[in-house]
Amino acid sequence: MQIVAVNGGPRRGKISKTIMLLEAFLSGCQQGGAEVETINLREKDIKMCTGCYSCWIKTPGQCALKDDMKEILLTLDKADVEVWATPLYFFGPTALFKNFVDRTIPLAEPYIIEKDGLCTHPLRNKKAREIVFISVAGFCEVEHFQPMSQWLRFMEGRGLLQIRAEIYRPSSEFMSAPPLKEKVDEILAATQQAGREFVQTGDISEKTMQSICQDILPDKNTYIDLANNYWDWEIERSKKRKSARSEG
Repeated sequence: MQIVAVNGGPRRGKISKTIMLLEAFLSGCQQGGAEVETINLREKDIKMCTGCYSCWIKTPGQCALKDDMKEILLTLDKADVEVWATPLYFFGPTALFKNFVDRTIPLAEPYIIEKDGLCTHPLRNKKAREIVFISVAGFCEVEHFQPMSQWLRFMEGRGLLQIRAEIYRPSSEFMSAPPLKEKVDEILAATQQAGREFVQTGDISEKTMQSICQDILPDKNTYIDLANNYWDWEIERSKKRKSARSEG
């Protein structure tokens, strides 16, 4: 199995909880026997779609914009499965990730067809892309991922995607807190297990998914208090740094 991961998070290194989960999942995929390649969108030159429709009219299947998207589409064409990863930003994917999705329009044809009572565009290769979706959010409730999941499922309903699995991790900002290391290690181990299961069986067990999504804080009030205290601390620390610079 050839897997290509697309990371739509702007953060780098261990500060990125998206990377933490994505790397764990891909490690499990490799252990299961898959070949893995990762595309970090933050490192790529990807211009915004201008709506010129050249990819539909003048050069079918080829975008008029000259940037890294051409190479990305060629890489995705080799994938049996794509792993899409993005943090939740304002209840949706990052601008980086949404721009990537917009720029995959050359994969579709301009013609209009009807599918399940709604209009859509047929894909050029006639085969829906198989997707595993991974996202993290600072909020403690998994319900915050619903709008993004519905967006994906709507595209699936239009014949553009086949969603093989969705992995959502709430309270992700607390995953770097040292007192929670034991639980975070459990979450990452379960995410790695999810990768192995997916490659070996084509599915992820309910037990593994529950372990990935487990609560890492005792209750919502604790979560709210800790989160708000953290932001107070960060704001105060920023003020002190600004004051020290002005005095220096």
